[in-house]
Amino acid sequence: MKSPGQPIAIVCAFAWGVCGARSAGVAAIKEQTFHRDSSAKAVVYSRIIDSRGPYLRLVSGGVNIDITRSKMVARIEMPDGIPESIMEEEDIAPLRETLADVRAFATRYPSSARLMAQQIAALDSYVSRFEAGDVRHEGAWMSRNQFAGIEETRRREAAAVARAEVEKRVFEAGQRDKGLMLSDSKWMTKVETERRPPEAPTELSDSIEPLWNGDLDAARFAVKNLAILAARQTGAPKVRTERLMSAVRNLFQAETNLTNQIIARAGEAHEAAKHDRNAKKWLIPNAFGTIHKDASRDSLRKAAEIRQQSADALAARRRELREQLREIETVSADFQKLREQRVALILGAAARAVTARHFTEAELRPAEADDSLASVREPVPPEDDSSSTR
Repeated sequence: MKSPGQPIAIVCAFAWGVCGARSAGVAAIKEQTFHRDSSAKAVVYSRIIDSRGPYLRLVSGGVNIDITRSKMVARIEMPDGIPESIMEEEDIAPLRETLADVRAFATRYPSSARLMAQQIAALDSYVSRFEAGDVRHEGAWMSRNQFAGIEETRRREAAAVARAEVEKRVFEAGQRDKGLMLSDSKWMTKVETERRPPEAPTELSDSIEPLWNGDLDAARFAVKNLAILAARQTGAPKVRTERLMSAVRNLFQAETNLTNQIIARAGEAHEAAKHDRNAKKWLIPNAFGTIHKDASRDSLRKAAEIRQQSADALAARRRELREQLREIETVSADFQKLREQRVALILGAAARAVTARHFTEAELRPAEADDSLASVREPVPPEDDSSSTR
């Protein structure tokens, strides 16, 4: 750290990002206030700390420079960056004003001119490009004709998307007028949907197939599959897929939270035990035969607080997991109504696996029985005569 009275050094060249972090501005420093402005030294700073005492602290290139308040005769702040969009005069006006201020500062304090040369050149180029008729759009300079072309292309794309959406809705309305319904991305009559075996594989059940294993890695695969499926769906099927994805994600996130809390509880128990030991130590007479009952009680209180907070956190995580397991049951029941029996059963298998890891049967009994799950684990026979296990 520079101490008061020592010479001020120019720490680094001023530029956006040149000193490692963005520099905030340049200060003009004089040893004596009556010295000429041309003799002032320029210092780039990233921050000025004003303790309201006789000194100011300039943070420059990671170095603290302390000076008497009177020595800093002027300073100029630099903009954080250039706006992404410069379309009208009101957008360029702040840069134009900054350019004029920086030039005036460099003229008055010549030692700052070299430090701010890059900024002056950059600001001048932006103002010049705007005055020449260019505009800045999404961080890139272009002619107004180029910008107009981009806008026209986007307008056409938006119109095409809107037109396609209208055509899609008209088509779907026509299909429903014919008495058809969308089931597993296919338009079917009600009779056809009822003929389909409820336990037959569908896009949804195939997406969550990994969940038969009921572990976290399986859940990650299932959520990824559902996200891919939802991305190409619209309307009610998309809503159903997203609801299923949310339920799976929330269940395994709740389990992860509970697992993390169980791990953290071991450390909390260790911390509480330390306070218990301290409480006993305070009751052992020292060399003067003195014991410290207040300190002992304080240690016991801290131990009790840690244990209580740990128990409360664990209980909260267990409640959260119970709620998500109940939500899985609700989602499963809804998909059963949609004749997505296989989806319901895979969810049941996942719920059973999670439940078994954290609850006894007395605490939480799963809705699906083991024999129900086993009966549909391989409900659709393979096309050839050989048997396979999923």
